[in-house]
Amino acid sequence: MVVPILSLALYLQFADAPATNKDDSVASRVTEHEQSANHHSKAVNSKADANSPQVAITKAPNELPEPKVSSDVRLDPETARAAVQKVENSVYERATAMFEREPVDVEWANRYEQSLRDMFALHQGLQRVSINSISCHTTMCRIEVFTPRDADADFFTAMFYDGLASFRAGELNAEAAIARRMELGMTSVYVARKDHTLGFY
Repeated sequence: MVVPILSLALYLQFADAPATNKDDSVASRVTEHEQSANHHSKAVNSKADANSPQVAITKAPNELPEPKVSSDVRLDPETARAAVQKVENSVYERATAMFEREPVDVEWANRYEQSLRDMFALHQGLQRVSINSISCHTTMCRIEVFTPRDADADFFTAMFYDGLASFRAGELNAEAAIARRMELGMTSVYVARKDHTLGFY
């Protein structure tokens, strides 16, 4: 009875052993197959990378900056002169209209006109100026002179302001303003009466 039992135990032991080895063998072969496949895949990829043409990737160049436009745009002399004359003519016409609309304070006007004539007669610079008219109304006087050239107008302006400041210790010194009409060769200077202002600017 003991012999059959031992025989059965030995049979069961050896029957289980091959099964385990078989499973291990199958698992081992599967692992080896996977490793071989991975190695083959890496080799293929490496070969493909080596044989593939290399594409250089470059950044698109930055857009060229827009050309700078200088804000210092200068007008040609004739255009600049025309622009200046346009402004001067506007002032000249406005001053003329205001002066001619004003009534005349005869007593004050006659006295101040005579003082201005004396100033022109005694001032060496103003003696060289060609006077067209000297007239006063109520709040201002106007002196018109011929100035054919720009230099003539500049000379007259300088001499007139000097005369106001120096004649009779500045007796006639008051607010004054210049209005030109250069295409006509005329320059007018307006002098405000004391405690008054010129309103055409």
